[in-house]
Amino acid sequence: MQKQREVFQEIARVAAALAVCEGLMLVVYALAGQFTLRTLAGALVGFVLALGNFAALSITVSNAMDRAAQTGDAKKAQMEIQASSVVRPLILLAVYILIFRMDLCEPVPAILPLLFAQLSLKILEFFRKDTKGGESAK
Repeated sequence: MQKQREVFQEIARVAAALAVCEGLMLVVYALAGQFTLRTLAGALVGFVLALGNFAALSITVSNAMDRAAQTGDAKKAQMEIQASSVVRPLILLAVYILIFRMDLCEPVPAILPLLFAQLSLKILEFFRKDTKGGESAK
């Protein structure tokens, strides 16, 4: 249960950081005079897909590690994680193609959140407190 709580806390931190990045993106669009409802729709779609991608990754890795610890089969855990790293991008690609073909939103604000999620993870990791050593990361 504690492990699940940690995973969901990490997802919540990424969601907050992603929301800040997307807010800044929307401000830039507004200042450039390019803000439309399609831009907002793209930002929302991108937020959901980027956060869903991160959540799927986190849960997959957590479950695989738990199973590996219980069964001692690290090879199977590695295979699960590798399969996820192939399937998740393919699902994202299919969803993006479908959304763009339906012309529901602007593509750039829909794709940028995937990059924002990576940036958010790097920033969050940089400022994370080291719980093992008791010192803050520098």
